[in-house]
Amino acid sequence: MAKMKKVLLMLLRGGSSQDDVAAALHVSKRDVSSAAKAIREHGLTYDEVSGMDPSAVDDTFFPKEARGRKRNAAYLQPDMRAYVERKKRCRKLVVKQFWQEYCSSAAECEKLAYSYQSFCEQFSDEAEKLGATQHFKHAPGEKAYVDWAGDAAKLTDKITGKATKVHVLVVSLPFSGRFWARGFADMRQQSWLEGHMSAFEEFGGVPRMLVPDNCATATGRGSAYETLLNKDYERFAEHYGCAVVPARVRKPRDKSTAEGTVDLVEKWVIAPSSEMRFYTLDEFNEFCAQRVGWLNSRPFSAKEGSRSSLFDEEEAGQLMPLPAERYEMCRWCYPKVSPDYHVTIDYMHYSVPHSLIGRTLEAKVTASKVVVYDNGEPVCEHVRLTGRKGQYDTFDEHMPANHRDAGSPWSDERFLSWAAKIGPETELAIARVLGSRKIVEQAFVPCRNILGLSKRYTPQLLEAACAQVNALCAVASYTGVKNAILSIKAQRDSARAAGTACAAAEGPAQVVDRAAHAGRLRGADAYRRKGGRRC
Repeated sequence: MAKMKKVLLMLLRGGSSQDDVAAALHVSKRDVSSAAKAIREHGLTYDEVSGMDPSAVDDTFFPKEARGRKRNAAYLQPDMRAYVERKKRCRKLVVKQFWQEYCSSAAECEKLAYSYQSFCEQFSDEAEKLGATQHFKHAPGEKAYVDWAGDAAKLTDKITGKATKVHVLVVSLPFSGRFWARGFADMRQQSWLEGHMSAFEEFGGVPRMLVPDNCATATGRGSAYETLLNKDYERFAEHYGCAVVPARVRKPRDKSTAEGTVDLVEKWVIAPSSEMRFYTLDEFNEFCAQRVGWLNSRPFSAKEGSRSSLFDEEEAGQLMPLPAERYEMCRWCYPKVSPDYHVTIDYMHYSVPHSLIGRTLEAKVTASKVVVYDNGEPVCEHVRLTGRKGQYDTFDEHMPANHRDAGSPWSDERFLSWAAKIGPETELAIARVLGSRKIVEQAFVPCRNILGLSKRYTPQLLEAACAQVNALCAVASYTGVKNAILSIKAQRDSARAAGTACAAAEGPAQVVDRAAHAGRLRGADAYRRKGGRRC
């Protein structure tokens, strides 16, 4: 809204003096006086002015010829364009410094200098010309701006008194101005997506486009000329049927509504909370919800209604409906398909088509299901197994037609034959493992791992360990057999060390020639010289 229209509306609303209007709108008293004169001369009313375009107000009641200031030759005219450019290059420079430089230059030229207030007005006019911005027109239900507040609230530990940060997420609808805010203990992906879902449920619908800031939970690290969406965020948007268009880096005007709403939250929610004490996140969020509800229902200062009323009347019906199911938080892992055509996730085994044996696949794991993908295409979906580790979920269609063939390198006969070569206890242990599975192929990997211990250690140790497991009438497992081997090995080492100590106490140990019968020494004939040369 143009400056003069704001002045007219505030004067017509009544209840404020001209000095109050000038101070509130940061305009000169001369402009307020001109507005008051226009009201008297034209008999203006509030409804008449509010319905006019700002440019029409300026052209009709304050023509440029009448508003233009006559330049007095006695005053040094400042180069405002140069000052504005300097301010753009360095935001920390203050206008008062420019005015002091201008006053020094005027004294050197022996001319008068404008007052600080007049200098600021000229600087503001020039800055408005050089930094002209476009007013964005938003359609109802079109966008939602998402951003973390820069300031953080605090929680206090009841015992230690230590303060921890609370990060506030803000989701605002630019058409109506209605917004949602809530505090989270961190700024991770789960908090980011949980905030989106809660905001959509609060609004009762989904906007067609999300405009987040360039935070790590929304975008990845691309080049300076491209923005890469976070994969989890992209999947979330696909579930809700909306698009994600991140704001440009270092372009706050692209999300001016979000910046303004965040500033509102920082001033009216986070700042007042700093004077209070919250011990839990729920306590802070209860306070936050009350303040946000009050701000949304607070009447607009320059137009009728409030954020909530405008949203209910014009925007709520334009939002897309919520999906039938809430987005389920998930994690991704990349398991390799074992020879028994299963993938292992959290110590549970899920079948996939046997043609994928040896491939590394993608698995989406949620609280209720496991979905396996191959190159982005879904392969199968399982109900997530819970409880005892090592369970199997196998689909019949995933099994090969000839996987029970005895001639196959993966068969129960092969493992039993291998175990029989090691010893009867090992054969019994492997037979129990094969009989413990509903589908015998599910026992192939455990059998292979158990029998492989004979290569890592010795067949004798594996046979002794299987004897211990069989004595307990338990089904052998790789970890259990391995621990038994290590225990037996440690006991033998201790016994050997104890025997050596006893022999040393009884007397000098007898030297045993272990090489006498080993056949590794050559006889005297091998060293006899023949013809002056050693053979």
